[in-house]
Amino acid sequence: MDPTLLALRWAHVLAAIVAVGGLVFARFGLLPALKDLDVETRDGIHDRIRRVWLPWVIGAITLLLASGLANFLLFNARVRNEGWGGGDWMRHTGYHSLFGAKFLLALVAFYFASALVGRGASTQWVRNDRAKWLTVTIGLSLAVVLLSGWMRQLHTGPNLMAAGDGGVLIENMTGGAGRRDGGPDADGQEGQEADRSAPAEDREAPAAAGSGEETAR
Repeated sequence: MDPTLLALRWAHVLAAIVAVGGLVFARFGLLPALKDLDVETRDGIHDRIRRVWLPWVIGAITLLLASGLANFLLFNARVRNEGWGGGDWMRHTGYHSLFGAKFLLALVAFYFASALVGRGASTQWVRNDRAKWLTVTIGLSLAVVLLSGWMRQLHTGPNLMAAGDGGVLIENMTGGAGRRDGGPDADGQEGQEADRSAPAEDREAPAAAGSGEETAR
């Protein structure tokens, strides 16, 4: 594997772990623990957490965007350079549509994640109901993760089956079991199988012709 691609993959996965893990902890760990405290104490704790956690959120979002776009562009170039599916692989798999849906969902999740640790007046409505919008953000993040897993399964490319000695490489775009052409020997075997599967009257015709010739002699 290319070291650059591997580094980008690691960066993307680690940034996603930090971002989604922080959301899950805030929703199911922090908020229930602060529920019985008075409003002033809760606001003070949230403000302290915001100052500490905000750089991590910004860093994770930046790394996710940079590594995600880089991964997509490099993979797109690979598909084009290697001619997957005769140039139609992206269209057949709907990869661009999947990436577009994933990217849009991620942008919405990034907005809510930033708003939850922000302090601007324009996003105060998000922080006024932290539990609700944390749940929404986690749902969006889960959808992004599921789409990423789906897209990752497509990265193996077309189903290429190596042929045997003297065979021909067969490309199967549907991802099913490919057919392998075994070369001249396979042709001979197929011919024999075709002869054996021929109707009985076709096989008896040469024999009858041979008997007629012997009678004439």
